[in-house]
Amino acid sequence: MSGNNKSAFWHPTDPKVLFIGPNMGNSYRSTDGGFTYESVLDPDGPGLNEGLRGPREFRSVDFSRQNPDFGFCTDRNNNGIYVTHNKGATWQNILEPQFDKKFMACITVDPKDDQVWYVGGGKMRELGRALFPQLKPHGANIHPKSQGQIYKTTNGGKTWKLIVNGIHPKTEVESILVDPNASKTIYASTNRGFYKSTNGGKTWQQKSKGLGHEVMRSFTHHYDSKTKKLTLFVINNITWKKDGKTVKDDKGGIFRSDNEGESWVNISGDIAIDMRQFKPISSIMKSYYHAVAYYFGMKDKEAKMAFPELPSAITQRFNTIEVDPNDINNIYVNNEYSNASRNNFMPGQLWRTKDGGKHWFVTFRNGQNWEADSKDADYWTKRKNPIGNNIDLKYLKRWMARDPYDRKGCNFVRFNCDGSILHTQMAKISLFSYDKGDTWVDIDDIEIGNGNYVGGGNSNLPGHGFYQHPELPHQVFCAAGENSLWITNDLGKEIRKGAQSASVHKFTEHEQSLSTFAIHPNDTNIRYALFFRQHNRGELFRTTDAGKTWHSHGLAIPKWDVKAHGGDQSVHQLNITFNIENPDIMYFHVPKNARGLEYVGDSQTGFGIHRSKDGGNTWESINNGLPIDPDVSAIATHPKKANVLFATVQNKNGGLFKSKDSGDTWQKVGSTKEISGAFGINDIHFDKKGNAYITAGCKKSGINDGGLWRSSDEMKTWEKIFDYPWTVRVETALYDHNVILISTLPNVS
Repeated sequence: MSGNNKSAFWHPTDPKVLFIGPNMGNSYRSTDGGFTYESVLDPDGPGLNEGLRGPREFRSVDFSRQNPDFGFCTDRNNNGIYVTHNKGATWQNILEPQFDKKFMACITVDPKDDQVWYVGGGKMRELGRALFPQLKPHGANIHPKSQGQIYKTTNGGKTWKLIVNGIHPKTEVESILVDPNASKTIYASTNRGFYKSTNGGKTWQQKSKGLGHEVMRSFTHHYDSKTKKLTLFVINNITWKKDGKTVKDDKGGIFRSDNEGESWVNISGDIAIDMRQFKPISSIMKSYYHAVAYYFGMKDKEAKMAFPELPSAITQRFNTIEVDPNDINNIYVNNEYSNASRNNFMPGQLWRTKDGGKHWFVTFRNGQNWEADSKDADYWTKRKNPIGNNIDLKYLKRWMARDPYDRKGCNFVRFNCDGSILHTQMAKISLFSYDKGDTWVDIDDIEIGNGNYVGGGNSNLPGHGFYQHPELPHQVFCAAGENSLWITNDLGKEIRKGAQSASVHKFTEHEQSLSTFAIHPNDTNIRYALFFRQHNRGELFRTTDAGKTWHSHGLAIPKWDVKAHGGDQSVHQLNITFNIENPDIMYFHVPKNARGLEYVGDSQTGFGIHRSKDGGNTWESINNGLPIDPDVSAIATHPKKANVLFATVQNKNGGLFKSKDSGDTWQKVGSTKEISGAFGINDIHFDKKGNAYITAGCKKSGINDGGLWRSSDEMKTWEKIFDYPWTVRVETALYDHNVILISTLPNVS
């Protein structure tokens, strides 16, 4: 499972080396063409968001043409750039004063001199979130401090000089290219024009002859090493205009330059589509009107009323372009219409031309209406578009032809350096083509038998906790958010040494995000699950046959409103806990500041502790004595006293709270007052001997705050046994209480 990569980058001279940065916070390198990966982050680094562990979500990667081990990259954070001297296995942060708090979008090297590099600032590389409504044609997701920023180094990155003479002060840079024939000639695509310098960046001129306007969306090139011919390609951001009761193309498109950017020719050809064909398909109509409404600054309903007639020819707003390094006429553009993007609409995830732009067709096809017997087959055939689904998925087989046209767009499209592999990403699935896009395969994981998988090491599964049951000692149950429940097994050794395998378990055919999982203490056939977003959010699911069948058993959190483009809007229901004498009495808790605990987004409602007295059928909130909107980060039952329950509350007014009446009322544990301070208590745990452990600290803790404490006298006194400013989780091993596992978070500003 590769995770949702918004972009990926191949090494410019090694066709097997690939870099990806999925959106859950890791970054990976593959040295075998995408079959296996290793993290490039420093496991002991102090701060991911601060850039001290390495790059997070690559924005661009480039390497010396003289030394393939020497390279630079940019990432999603505004903490400088990164350098590598071992082909990207590890990276070191370079935070020059001029880069501070600025987003560096793209970096490139002079192919003839690896002492010379250029880096451009801005947020144009945030592919899914770089939005362009009509009233903000230069971009809605901009960063003023990062504008008007192009830097050059002539000493391999030791020092950098600002070179923006002639550049618009509000420019955000998308790509930079050094002419392989003439090192003094530099090209830059930006949201304020296509710029060219013929003196190494001392001065710049805008080159827009033939282009529709000045906003460039994507830039690539083709270089014929035999003829020394350089050809440039850009997506000039597509714009629309009102035309009575419908919408039509205004400016922009796909352009080509054969004279080093001096003039441009539109090669959009026949890429515009007839939306009237898709009127019966509600998902496409929703997608279309949503994009149109955003562009014109309307609500969706208003757009439907204003433009009731569908256009007979309209161009989608593509966001990346790629050209085959071995064939100048073989060109691709991608249509990212999902995952936060409001620029684009369905259908068609990747488009391709084999004749330089005269005729375009969809080359990535997943959906019921791509088949020969569908209502749309005749339309596509008349367009000379191949029909038939041409992708093969593994773990997410159910995504194949699940919709008329798949609900997920493709995030990017890129060739490796020798043109043997074409790579794209459909949501969380990385797909590869070895025949220029005629067919696509999922190589993220290897299936063993039926439903057991070994990943490639590039997991991006959201972690919502591990669960183990003493009667099932060889299984770890992994709550993986929208990727459901995974259960470990020992089949991985059949694939490669040390590989972990796991089986995936779905609760329904709907998209659900598993929040927490638990097994009945006395009957392993009875299991429970709660969901923090998507379908069945807030419902308790139950199985009585060890997971073969599941059904909704109770409503733990009433349905909460979810607004479009408002983020995940989750309610994180954690740690299903059972009364040790009566398992029909169950508890779970909801932290308010869940993002601070590394969950996906803060909880929206339901803060505090919830209890059921009837095995999960009905639930009640039990916060009497806790702070208002209690930010409960953990709960635990006393190992010997069934009615005694503990809760940790983080942040202001937090601390360790105790209930002697199964949660009816709560009182703060006085002995922990000094430990909790102003930041509360994070976790509580009892080992098999009955010793209690608590953790404390937060992001803003001082050097002497936070850590792990243990009490062996019923919480009368505490001994600090681990000192760290932000200590979060604690567990002890069932097989040996002296084995203690803790987790920490970085306390950096």
